[in-house]
Amino acid sequence: MSCQLTTFVGRDAELATAGRLLGSVRLLTLFGPAGVGKTRIARRLAHEARFPDGVAVIELDAVTDPALLPQVAATHLGLREAGQLISWLSPRSMLIVLDNCEHMVAACREFVTAVLAAAPEVRFLTTSRHVLGIAGEQLLPIRPLPVPDRYQPDRHVTDDAVALFADRAAFALPNFTVNDDNGDTVLGICSRLDGIPLAIELVVPWLRVMSAHDVLTRLDDTFTLFTPEAAARPTRQRTLIAAVDWSFALCTPDEQSLWARASVFTGGFTVEAAAAVCTDERITATALLRLLGALVDKSVLVRDEVGGVTRLRMLNTIRHHGLRRLAESGDERQFRRRHLDHFRRLVEGIARQWCGPDQIELLTQIRREHGNLRAALEFGLGEQKFAAARLATALSFYWPCGWIGESRRWLDQVLSIDALPTAIRQDALCLNSYAATALGELAEGRRFAEEATAIAHETGDPLMMANALLVAGGSAFANGELALAERHHARAAEFYLRANVIDCRIVLAYASTAMAAAAQGDLARAEVLAAQAFAIAEARGERWAQSYAHHALALAHWRVGRHAEAARHAVTSLRLKAQFNDLFGLAALGETVARIAASVCPAQQAAEALGVANTVWRHLGGNRRLPDIDRAGLDDAVDHLLKLATVIAEATDDGPETLTGRERQVADLVAAGASNKEIAARLVISIRTAEKHLANITKKLAFTSRSQLAAWVVDRRTA
Repeated sequence: MSCQLTTFVGRDAELATAGRLLGSVRLLTLFGPAGVGKTRIARRLAHEARFPDGVAVIELDAVTDPALLPQVAATHLGLREAGQLISWLSPRSMLIVLDNCEHMVAACREFVTAVLAAAPEVRFLTTSRHVLGIAGEQLLPIRPLPVPDRYQPDRHVTDDAVALFADRAAFALPNFTVNDDNGDTVLGICSRLDGIPLAIELVVPWLRVMSAHDVLTRLDDTFTLFTPEAAARPTRQRTLIAAVDWSFALCTPDEQSLWARASVFTGGFTVEAAAAVCTDERITATALLRLLGALVDKSVLVRDEVGGVTRLRMLNTIRHHGLRRLAESGDERQFRRRHLDHFRRLVEGIARQWCGPDQIELLTQIRREHGNLRAALEFGLGEQKFAAARLATALSFYWPCGWIGESRRWLDQVLSIDALPTAIRQDALCLNSYAATALGELAEGRRFAEEATAIAHETGDPLMMANALLVAGGSAFANGELALAERHHARAAEFYLRANVIDCRIVLAYASTAMAAAAQGDLARAEVLAAQAFAIAEARGERWAQSYAHHALALAHWRVGRHAEAARHAVTSLRLKAQFNDLFGLAALGETVARIAASVCPAQQAAEALGVANTVWRHLGGNRRLPDIDRAGLDDAVDHLLKLATVIAEATDDGPETLTGRERQVADLVAAGASNKEIAARLVISIRTAEKHLANITKKLAFTSRSQLAAWVVDRRTA
């Protein structure tokens, strides 16, 4: 989460009025010209608002296609498919902030109207340069900050343009104060800028290199340079254009170029990304940091700390100015191609590392780039189709982590590309089969799997055949063809071995075969297959795919009445899946926990478990569209299932053999993530002795993996 680094100046009256209105109206629109601070007021209101189901802030400035609004809203609400958005919102009491609606007024009008009609306790706060035109819309004009008629010594006003100028000037130049010597000049600057906050923010940094008098003089010169087109705009819009143009003109040529080039990023970027996309013989890598720093100093770039990572971003008005300049230079397509290529390479690199111990960190890294990924795909599917197709298919590790619904949209477009290379088409078919099956589109899922299988037969490629059989098995399982699913998944594992592919895919193949065996009541076979999945996953530190092996064992043990073991595996699987936001996996696992509960718990607990499971499945819709569930709601559901599964495990277990003191030490170190070598070093024992202790522990507790032991240790600590 990023934080604002500058103080909030003024706007007490607007905040008070808006706060009062939000208590009585269902749609409040903050409207006014660009740069007056609508977004910042909305964010302050959102931060202070209290609603039973929370507040969601949905940023629309980087969304270019109005048709994407429902999906973008779903994404920001923690949902992964727009299809059930309205039904999910209908019982909730929450505030939704739509920021920057002016470029998609019609789409916002349609969306807000539909939600207001279906969800009586949902309220909207929107920001726009234009009214939405919806019945019941309450308008609150946001005007520029007032500019005093004359400078007043010993003034104590804190809510006008001069106060903002003074605050930002002190930030840019610590010794600067507004006083009798410069007061009239500052007043002149604020007046020339019409009190527009963004214009003031852009101008103030130049006090570092020129006097206030020089700033005012340069502003006067700038206002004489309007083109006829710009001169025809409303006064305040001309003022902001002039301020941005003036800020651009005062940048060095290299700073101007970097401003324009960096505008291709959406949602921010890292220094490394800027180096990859923006540097060349003109803007060299060695000059990049200096130029970025200069743009930060001049308020062109905003520096954020997000999860310990430094990211840079542009405000909407600044970014669009840069894009206009880039288009005028004739270089826009070149740098959009470089943007696409950079993120394709980034994703492909993460994909190669995915089956390893850094999955959570890699997932966090790529989630921060979701806006850039979407922008790259949108550009690429229009201009660089094959490169975009490679990016969409390289995201195979990312789509299951909460983005299955969106993946269908992109993959459908990939599959519509003419003359798509066979390997890319087969990858897209496999991914789309998985997504369609998960979403309940079973006929489509089967059709995609069959075409992928046909391509594999034509090429004779073992990896293609393995991938096709994996999704064909998933399709068969969803259609209730359990024996066929088991055969397909078992053959998939064989073909992965033949192709020498030992990664998450073969782990998933073994786990899926175990799941099919478990569904048919074959515990022994499920245990053997799950053990194969665990062996590969744990050797590499992999966590996501092995969660499915734990789910398979939970199902298998439940089928034969071993409820404690079933519940323990369910707990482990729940913990793993929640880390990855694996919503489809969580929904299916919730149903398994409900089955276990129904077998051993009082009727009320069983009903609660079934209710939680049905809540998740209900959000998938009648055709299992992925789900309309917010992050808090998901956390609550997972917590409930974890607590219930833990209670079941403890209540139905006769109690494991007591661990020795040394075994407890080993178990604690396993829970801390230590390897056998690290355990041996910490306890000053041989690696062989550490391995014997671990074998004794897993035998006593009837565990099959280190992650299961780790979950057990954590549960004991929190009990």
